[in-house]
Amino acid sequence: MIKYKPYDELELTDDFMFSYVMRNDKELCRQLLESILNFPIERIDYISSQETIDTYASAKGVRLDIFAKNDSRIFDVELQTSNKRDIPQRSRYYQSQMDTAILQKGQTYKELGNSYIIFLCTFDPFGYGQYIYSFQNSCTMLPELTLNDGAYKVFVNAYGTCGAIGEELKEFLHFLKSPGEFHTGANGELVNKAIIGVKEGRRNEEWRLIYMTLMTKYDELLAEGMERGLAEGRREGLRLGRQEGRQEGRQEGRQEGRQEGRQEGMAEGEIRFARLTEILLSEGKLNDLKRSVSDRHFRQQLYIKYKI
Repeated sequence: MIKYKPYDELELTDDFMFSYVMRNDKELCRQLLESILNFPIERIDYISSQETIDTYASAKGVRLDIFAKNDSRIFDVELQTSNKRDIPQRSRYYQSQMDTAILQKGQTYKELGNSYIIFLCTFDPFGYGQYIYSFQNSCTMLPELTLNDGAYKVFVNAYGTCGAIGEELKEFLHFLKSPGEFHTGANGELVNKAIIGVKEGRRNEEWRLIYMTLMTKYDELLAEGMERGLAEGRREGLRLGRQEGRQEGRQEGRQEGRQEGRQEGMAEGEIRFARLTEILLSEGKLNDLKRSVSDRHFRQQLYIKYKI
């Protein structure tokens, strides 16, 4: 069984608490976006957490931590606490999926508003020490010539030391690194709102129930997966044992082969599926995990995809 953090110990850097606090406090979300992007945002018309976008059946869906929009812009804020080395590719895919989902049938491409994919990282994603890395498509031969397609990708580094950012954002990034150092009161508005949001979240019984339900379900799926992995390992072990026994042609060889193959197969099946389960849980791919439990072909595809 996976050891999950108790609900009363969740911080803003925990995915569940971040999503719910930001969704619950639209003004905090607006101020955070404004401080990162460094331009005024008058209002947020719509905000949701864990927004799922599935553009068509065979495509890989995305689940957005925070999705917000107003009349002319859409924003996706992703909290990233571990470096999976795929953030540039993920940002590209997220942006394409968002554009596809938002552009209504009959609209022209010119009607696509500006979109901002923002990764809030508790590590330096590129290693240059910048607080903020901001990207916009530009010409290779003439870097000063931008494409002006309205697509922006922004990566915020909580461990940054270079670049000009506001003091409140700098304090907020320090808060993400060391929340225990801060208390309500003698802080900027961003940090105070975040602290209050986390405290209120810990007292919210509805949120607590949702969190505990999710964790219980994850444990059930993991237990089912481990059991299935053991069963698969046993079958593979028997097959290996019989094969080795037939090759040696001796009763002793068959018995030893079965036993050794069974143990190796069980261990391999258990380790592989446990690793796959950890990866899918860390990426929030609950549907993929459910399917992998019962669909052996799909599970093999995932083994290949994640090189397990």
